[in-house]
Amino acid sequence: MYIPCPLCEEAEGSDDECKTDTTLPCKHTINSSLVPPTIYECAQLGLLDELQRLLLQRSKTSEWSVNTPDNQNATLLHWASFYNQLHVIKYLLALPHINVNAVGGDLLSTPLYWAAHRNNIQAVALLLDHHADPTIADKHGFDAYFVAVQSGYTILSAFFIAKGCNIDTPSQDADRLTPLMWLCRYKFELDTARMLFGLGANVHETDAHGNTALHLAATSDFVVAAKYLLDRGVDIHAKNKRGQTALDIANDVASDIETRTSGKRTAATVGLLRSVYRYDESYNTLPVSVLKRHAGLTAFWTPWFVMGLIGVAAHKLDGRDVVVGIAASVAFGYWLVKVAGLDVNPSKLKYSRLMFGVNVHSIFWITFGVALLVAEGALYVHATMVFFVFFTGTCVCVYWTTTTSPGLLSTTIQERHRNVMDLVAMHSRPEVKFCSTCLQHRPLRSKHNVELNACVARFDHFCTFVANVVGANNHTFYFGFLFNSVMGIGVYLAMIVDYLAREGVLNEPTYWRTLARVGHNYPVVLSISILAAVHIVWIGGLLVANIYGILFTWTTNERVLQSRSQAKTSSLHSKFSRGVVQNVVDFFHFPLGDELDRIDWRRCRFYSLDELHARPSKAKLE
Repeated sequence: MYIPCPLCEEAEGSDDECKTDTTLPCKHTINSSLVPPTIYECAQLGLLDELQRLLLQRSKTSEWSVNTPDNQNATLLHWASFYNQLHVIKYLLALPHINVNAVGGDLLSTPLYWAAHRNNIQAVALLLDHHADPTIADKHGFDAYFVAVQSGYTILSAFFIAKGCNIDTPSQDADRLTPLMWLCRYKFELDTARMLFGLGANVHETDAHGNTALHLAATSDFVVAAKYLLDRGVDIHAKNKRGQTALDIANDVASDIETRTSGKRTAATVGLLRSVYRYDESYNTLPVSVLKRHAGLTAFWTPWFVMGLIGVAAHKLDGRDVVVGIAASVAFGYWLVKVAGLDVNPSKLKYSRLMFGVNVHSIFWITFGVALLVAEGALYVHATMVFFVFFTGTCVCVYWTTTTSPGLLSTTIQERHRNVMDLVAMHSRPEVKFCSTCLQHRPLRSKHNVELNACVARFDHFCTFVANVVGANNHTFYFGFLFNSVMGIGVYLAMIVDYLAREGVLNEPTYWRTLARVGHNYPVVLSISILAAVHIVWIGGLLVANIYGILFTWTTNERVLQSRSQAKTSSLHSKFSRGVVQNVVDFFHFPLGDELDRIDWRRCRFYSLDELHARPSKAKLE
């Protein structure tokens, strides 16, 4: 017989089942005597034998049943679900007259609700398997799925959806909020919100007052929620039943905050929404509206126009007019950036279009400079041929890096549901990382990328200069882009130095006079050479970092995480390294040695280091 202490709830056992000596003191609490447990305490503490014994005694009286509540209006199943006593829950659910949907407690809620409130996901699974109704709401109108979202239990919320709950089920109260709306109004949990977005939550739903989720985010001044809603196409012009847009609400909230803080603070959301509304109402007349409608192309071509105009100004104008021309070119570029909306709800993905344009136009202008000198017969043929070999390699590698999928680990909605149910059923290994956004198991070296909203195999980084993630599928092409660019720019600069030396420009007595002469007599050559010198510095740095990563198996993401880690390592090699030679073979996919000894991260999925360092098998190839 187990007798719990009422203060510390520690249970004491006795060899004699009939012995219930309440005079014995508790071992952990001074001046506290042990008392026999009530049947409800047995459910709370998981004392199944004692519960069965007391149930047998109670069954002899007609006034009590297994569904009878205690003085807190809670049944045995409520308490077992609340404290996650799975063996007690299984026993109770096997009883013939158990009411799995009994309503109790102060909130008049079900055992499923109690289990969800405590994130007891195994108890939830048991109750659902025994036909517990997840749509029964408490006295405030919130059901078990809703309370899981409110509490920020991402996996549990996804499990309810996988078991058939409507992702946009409204609360059963006067407000009629969906779970996404509730997050935007009261407590924005980013992981839970991403999960809801990933499973198809509708951002256009409205509550009983006509508010969208954006209205509610503006009401609570949750700027992150507003950004995510805008990224997913929420209607910024939607009005509630009072005729207010989200911006109207944000202005009211900002005014209230400014009044309370004497102008020291304002709402964070109002600046974002004002810029979005201002941009939406601007640049709507032809031909500017065409540029706005094709914002990505506008951003891409902006550096082409700017650098072209700067080149014309430097070549055609003289004296002070050169400065004016360059300033006008920069101002025109700034205007194009505004038309493309890059500063409205900014993101890496938006700016990558501009930076990709910088990358491609730089390649073009350097090649254009070589072509001009070739036309004048100023360069050696063999050096020019070498340059164009590297130029071709750069163009090919940039194209494949940008257009090739980096290794997206895609899943359908049905697969996500199955993954969550497998996780709850404990079919998944606990050491395997689980992405709460994509709802899938993440292999080693993979990472969820916000820009692409997907997990990427052997994630390296998101590169704005190629407008894509660098991952398992395109990292080799990215390395080719770095290598060919550095070599091509190096050959170009060497040819320019040789050309200027043959022209006698480098014979000036000082560097300043040399620079002045080059700028006066060869403005195009100087401009392109400065552009080339800037690019070779940062591209060369990336090339060195990538060579280091290839030799010792580091990705950019892994180096960043290692630099933040408190557990520093003195080894050059990462934990995924298999030796320098094998690392190089794996990265470039060289057909050397036994095929099963090579690791192709494009196809292999490893979930532990033991799997990685063991001999790969065909079973691991997907």
